[in-house]
Amino acid sequence: MSSARLAISLLALLLTLSACHRQTGDASPIVARAYDHELHRNDLAGLVGEGVSTEDSTTIVDNYIDQWIRQTVLLSKAEKNINDNFERQLREYKNSLLIYAYEQQIVNQLLDTNVTDNQIEEYYEQHREEFKLKNTIVKAVYVKAPTKSPIIAKLKKTLWKNDFNESDIVDLEATSRRHGLSGYYDADSWMSFFALQGAVPITTYNESLYLRQNRTIQLTDDSTTYLVRIIDYKVTDELSPLELQTDNIRSIILNHRKLDILGHLQADLLDEAEKNGDVKRYK
Repeated sequence: MSSARLAISLLALLLTLSACHRQTGDASPIVARAYDHELHRNDLAGLVGEGVSTEDSTTIVDNYIDQWIRQTVLLSKAEKNINDNFERQLREYKNSLLIYAYEQQIVNQLLDTNVTDNQIEEYYEQHREEFKLKNTIVKAVYVKAPTKSPIIAKLKKTLWKNDFNESDIVDLEATSRRHGLSGYYDADSWMSFFALQGAVPITTYNESLYLRQNRTIQLTDDSTTYLVRIIDYKVTDELSPLELQTDNIRSIILNHRKLDILGHLQADLLDEAEKNGDVKRYK
């Protein structure tokens, strides 16, 4: 039997150990006892799967019994020495789990998960101060080429065009692929300026000024020339573009709906309980 399979079997038994108490009326033979808890042969039913050798079966059963004994001894000691404060914590935790499960059931039944583009745009416009950028972001394309490559002149001619557009990006990518060059050609996606600096060795202490003065960039190190075209940029504290916040706003709207459902649920249940006389306040 493989060690992985044995580990899985042991994991399965550990998940059930804490539930193994004396089974009143179980007439099957007792295979282990710890304090006032008993483990019966019936508790081992289904533990060993078909096709398992006798040797492996014995190992699985023995491991199960050993772990049961250890767990039960610890559990018995814990039950005798636990303090009232911990018991209260356990009760509170159980209550929290029950309430959470019930609330989730109600939310799943009532929550409208459809969030329209208009609702997202409306929230965005009404909460613009919440969407200030924490870091500078850019839309850019770039190509890396060997410094002595004759294709650099053609790449620059394309990237440096005043009316640089989508068709130029397609041409740039095709040219790069033909010559085995690497680059980035998704001009519609925003990236952090820091991420761009990770790909291209740009050094600056004033991002805003640098981007305002450098919409085309050429840098060279020992063996590589980097050609960059900045399509657009937004600096720290400017309003983040809506397309970057769409998923975030959708989550915010859904969370507000959940809270609204739960607020009404609690109010309705309390009102019903008070009307039925199930709640009394004593002064």
